[in-house]
Amino acid sequence: MIETRLEGRTALVTGASRGIGRATADVLARAGARVIVTARDQAQLDTVAAEIGHGVRGIAADLSRPGEVDALFEAAGPVDILINGAGVIQPIAPVAVADRELWWRNLEVNLYGPFLTCQAALPHMLEAGWGRIVNVSAGVASGRMASWSAYSAAKAGLETLTKVMAREVGERGVHVNVVRPGIVDTAMQVEIRGTSEELFGRENLERYRSYKERGVLRPAEHPARLILWVLSPEADELNGEILAIDDPETAAKIGLTPIAR
Repeated sequence: MIETRLEGRTALVTGASRGIGRATADVLARAGARVIVTARDQAQLDTVAAEIGHGVRGIAADLSRPGEVDALFEAAGPVDILINGAGVIQPIAPVAVADRELWWRNLEVNLYGPFLTCQAALPHMLEAGWGRIVNVSAGVASGRMASWSAYSAAKAGLETLTKVMAREVGERGVHVNVVRPGIVDTAMQVEIRGTSEELFGRENLERYRSYKERGVLRPAEHPARLILWVLSPEADELNGEILAIDDPETAAKIGLTPIAR
């Protein structure tokens, strides 16, 4: 595996106050990138930046709001690498009873937000003739999980958005790919395990609680390593691809093994 160095590159990581986003910011900073982290809480971002070091800078923004995204990119300056890791899971509920406002908010954060950040990042990338965008999706984009209609629809839309953008900008040096991080030990998993049986279903709830009990959740550093690999020279030809960490071939590229659940 070729060591990935990112000196001279500026990376913006969304959803970086915790979980996969935070781990990714740490990995990219250690690889030499100038890293900017964003989420809605400036105090949390300041803490993350201080803990990671390496000159990491935090800029708060609600990425579902066009004006705040524009202000973020104005403050950040030109971005060479964009990692869209921000996400919310709620509402976890059957379509028949799902909260309408939460359902729409889910799409705002998980799909509209990445559209806005991609749109803001692309002018510089296209002018420079080089750029990398990695969108963090999920296996439930396949639509196989009941009670996750908003999250699944948003992630499916994000994967389609990725493929469309890859066709639009790939020949101009900007590559756009998706990472499916597997089931990761994050605050979102805590939220899932706390969902009521009435809304999520007993079988689903027991399955997700068992992942924690059996110790089969991945640490956030694993998908962060995969994201770093996507930015490496080894992955230069990838564009419009969906890379699942539990795919044996993908896992082997970063020295991991698939987890059987």
